Amino acid sequence: MVEIQNAHWTRMRHETAYNIARLRYRVYVMEQGITTVEELDGRDLEPTTQIWWIQIEGVPVSTLRVLREDHHTLSIGRVATDRAFRGHGLASALIRAVMAYYPDQLLTMHAQTHLEEWYETFGLSKVGEIFYEAGMEHITMIREPMLQSDSQLRDDIDPREWAALNEDTPSEVDPGTPDPGTPQYFEDLQRRYRMRRSRRS
Repeated sequence: MVEIQNAHWTRMRHETAYNIARLRYRVYVMEQGITTVEELDGRDLEPTTQIWWIQIEGVPVSTLRVLREDHHTLSIGRVATDRAFRGHGLASALIRAVMAYYPDQLLTMHAQTHLEEWYETFGLSKVGEIFYEAGMEHITMIREPMLQSDSQLRDDIDPREWAALNEDTPSEVDPGTPDPGTPQYFEDLQRRYRMRRSRRS
């Protein structure tokens, strides 16, 4: 069974972080010869960055990272799979997991042009013109948000209606607001979205 994991760089085991860095170096530097752009560019350490990976026998064999660009925009990058494990859908599983995890976010990526059709299978669409990055052709691809964010929902609803929505959830204890990005956060977000739609229909 494939287990998908995600964590901030500083919150994973040292061996895991080392092996993810090693995997990316092998793919981007040793295989693709990218030396004009620093592989470890510092963005992995930004507090909002999440590293995603799949490991087999304790060693990461496929990985990507998700960067926060602004309040409603994330970018996917550093998608890399060990050569021995390609063709088994590991990178696909990671990308699908990220898309499901962030339904209320605009997702973007700079895709190498020869992978454009593959990324389109995940619902990403190209925008703009081809450009060069690290000496290779790239195209910007995006996936529009599938749900409105909590703040957008709040802005769209009359304050009295918003209060009524919150009152409709029976609870002996106020659970508070779930942390953004957690499964509970998106369950709560979708519940409020469904309730809003049912009230307006």
